[in-house]
Amino acid sequence: MDAKALILLDLKECRRRFLTVARGFSDDLLCWKPDVEALTVGETIRHVLLHDFSWLTILREHRLPSEEERKQLWGKPFVTIEGEIAGSNIYHDKLLSYVNEIPSSTYSSKMIKWPHKDIERSLGDTLERKTYHDAVHTGQLLQYMRMLQIDRPDIWD
Repeated sequence: MDAKALILLDLKECRRRFLTVARGFSDDLLCWKPDVEALTVGETIRHVLLHDFSWLTILREHRLPSEEERKQLWGKPFVTIEGEIAGSNIYHDKLLSYVNEIPSSTYSSKMIKWPHKDIERSLGDTLERKTYHDAVHTGQLLQYMRMLQIDRPDIWD
């Protein structure tokens, strides 16, 4: 398996497992959070799902989403988990298409600069950090489930 195939597999598998966990919550828990400083269940789900839009904007346009873009996407009220998932699928599909179009040879040569931090990494490193980010939040939601004493799905298939 080449680098591109591995990165695409990682992006798809992290997303699939995240969705398995997200779907383990009932819609009435979207506003629950363990403490005043934490993200709610809904905020965490939206953050991860719209992360694809943010990363695609950074990769393609070398910028963060504008305040207007953020307001339109992140400012909506939470209604259902399935609604959050359905509304974000387009961004995940676009990210996968973008990664699929990139020649594997650029994974180590193309540099990505974060527009909001003094960080520059290779494209391959950047894409792997994206999947790590999503995996960390999957663990966060699993911990929320433990705290709520609700069933946790088995993501280790």
